[in-house]
Amino acid sequence: MGEAASDKPYEDLDAEEQVEAIMSDEGGAAIIDFWSPTCGPCMAMANDFTAVAGQFDSDEVRFCKVNTATHGFLAAPFRIQSVPTILFVLDGEVVDAVVGRMDAKRLGSRAEWLLNKKRRRSKGLLGRLFG
Repeated sequence: MGEAASDKPYEDLDAEEQVEAIMSDEGGAAIIDFWSPTCGPCMAMANDFTAVAGQFDSDEVRFCKVNTATHGFLAAPFRIQSVPTILFVLDGEVVDAVVGRMDAKRLGSRAEWLLNKKRRRSKGLLGRLFG
């Protein structure tokens, strides 16, 4: 990875091991954008995705992108049929999916929702019931 890649607030996923880590029981909260460079809505959403990703600590919510044109094999297990498709994952479970472009406000709201869900889950049963 070059220096420019480390400046991005998201991870480009290009290996099965990376996806498997996110989809593990200890994978935490992640938002995965399945996109293609030939997709107009994907390209229109790219700046919003980057801006929202920059607002979150990657230890809290990981933002990831999968280029389906070059890494379609990573999209196949999720049965991605249209791009953009954004998956919201918590500890290996897809808890929500959105097909189509999301603006920054909507994406930010869903990221907050996922983070809150993660925080409630980490409190255990009593924390979820009474927290």
